[in-house]
Amino acid sequence: MSAEQQRVDSIHAGFRAEASSRPLVAFHASPPPRPSIRREPPPQDPALIPTDNPLSLRIAEELEFARRMIEALGDTLCTDPLLLTRHAVALQSVDIVGQMLGHLADVSRSSAPERAAERIGMSDLRARLTRRASL
Repeated sequence: MSAEQQRVDSIHAGFRAEASSRPLVAFHASPPPRPSIRREPPPQDPALIPTDNPLSLRIAEELEFARRMIEALGDTLCTDPLLLTRHAVALQSVDIVGQMLGHLADVSRSSAPERAAERIGMSDLRARLTRRASL
């Protein structure tokens, strides 16, 4: 082996010995972790949380059952073209009554019925339910 090769081997051996005594350092440090894009959901409106009162829940179930029966009746009546042309306004009232029953069921099952009444989309029903008594 040549003197030059022995010198290179000793340099490598010294470097390896020195490197083994030092802690390992990554040449490419990983970037810091990125914050999550997920956020906590906003708190749920109390009007949407069901009540603990079993009677109110049963009343809401009955109102929903009545709404489904009225909806089925309206669907059946609408299949007759003659009846539909003669009684279109009355059939529309059947649909409105069904919507009202659904909203009343939502108010009845809510843990915050006053807030649920304020969320009703039918403005006339909402006005009737949220009116304040005058003194």
